[in-house]
Amino acid sequence: FEEGGTRAVTTTQKVVENTKTSFNLLVIVGGLGVILYLVYMVTSFKMAMKKIKSDSRAITILGDNMKGYGDPHSRTRKRLEHQPYEVAGVDYLRVVFHIEGTKRTGVVHCDLKKSDSGWKTRYITIILDGFPQGRISIEDNRLEVDSEDLPEIDYSDIEIKD
Repeated sequence: FEEGGTRAVTTTQKVVENTKTSFNLLVIVGGLGVILYLVYMVTSFKMAMKKIKSDSRAITILGDNMKGYGDPHSRTRKRLEHQPYEVAGVDYLRVVFHIEGTKRTGVVHCDLKKSDSGWKTRYITIILDGFPQGRISIEDNRLEVDSEDLPEIDYSDIEIKD
């Protein structure tokens, strides 16, 4: 004991305490990152469902009262299949979920690209189950979204000879 009744803290005890604090902080920050990622994935699911429900072709083929869900083989059907990936330093997110209407069912493929202004939809496509097979393209912005990253090329100094 030191003067005043406090216990002397050794260097080893300080290191152990700082390590515990750092680990706890790392766990909290990692947990917040996972939560934010899941919130965005659910937001992209809701955005895709809104666009599908407003598409006249999807309503005609799938039927009214469409509902989307994750893995049909899980107990809660809430687990969305998702795949983050990176191409040339740009982040992408692919979300796959099932959709069910009163007439037919299908699998929705939604692909998003991260840009300076946020996430942009590259495409939303429904692959229909059963017979006859089919595909409904709800939205396809790949040409516009992917062309943003292409370098600007100046063709003014090129001569065309006949």
